[in-house]
Amino acid sequence: MRGKIHYLLALMLAAAAFGADERVVYEANSLYHHIIVSERDAARILRFHKGPASRALGSNFAQSIISLDDPHALYMNYARYCISCTALVENPRRVLFIGLGAGSMPKFFARAFPDCAVEVAEIDAKVVEVARRFFFLPELENMKITVMDGRIFLRQSPRKYDIIFLDAYRDQLIPFHLMTRDFLAEVKERLAEGGILVSNVAVRDSAQLYPWLLRTYQSCFGALLRARVAGSINKVLVAGAEPGAVTEENFSEKAAALASRINFGYDAAACAADFDDISTSTETERILTDDYAPVNLMWRREADSEDWEY
Repeated sequence: MRGKIHYLLALMLAAAAFGADERVVYEANSLYHHIIVSERDAARILRFHKGPASRALGSNFAQSIISLDDPHALYMNYARYCISCTALVENPRRVLFIGLGAGSMPKFFARAFPDCAVEVAEIDAKVVEVARRFFFLPELENMKITVMDGRIFLRQSPRKYDIIFLDAYRDQLIPFHLMTRDFLAEVKERLAEGGILVSNVAVRDSAQLYPWLLRTYQSCFGALLRARVAGSINKVLVAGAEPGAVTEENFSEKAAALASRINFGYDAAACAADFDDISTSTETERILTDDYAPVNLMWRREADSEDWEY
């Protein structure tokens, strides 16, 4: 029943954000993206989309959505699932977001945890500008944004992080160099003791890429949880370094306890209840590496297609 309620909620949110009345308020090309900001009713939407805005408005895919009535709330379901994972870390002191988008998650986190240092690595300076101009991204003492590729930032950073959030997309694809075993090994090295990686994955179950991606995460991390975000292709993955580092046991109770101190604005415990342990379940032995990661092709190729040879 809970899953059905989540699905209906997602459909209602989508209906509120997309439709014939949607109008473009900003459109520009940057070095990395074709950026479109649009509005419908009380929602403001950010898209990275190839081609003109007229094509983008016919798609339900969005990088970020905010409510103009409450621009600091988490509007999109996948973002709610991601931030709920904070309950798995006791008293986070430093976190990193790879990918800014409209800045919904970093600004929410920085406000909710004022004693936590929040760092953001965003490759596109224009995206930062748009987030500040159109999506109410504030200047906060505990939040620092660096314009840099997330993987390069991670290599250069001398710090370790309690949580690393991975939410970097170009159009509908994650850059391949942020999906490989080599990159995940670098992430693992930058996690503090007991730290976790939280990753937003917008990949269809039927895509050949999906089982490869899961197996790649399993090859690096001893513990892996997954939640399917109802009404979308998004999944949220939570990874811990060692087996048992993150478990679904007591996740909801931890989220409810945190919600008694932090105003999430949504039912974080219900999100936590949707995570399942997939640490050992496998559909393939193939993994993505820096030397071989045909992500763009595999994202479109069906899972039952003949396997890739290399």
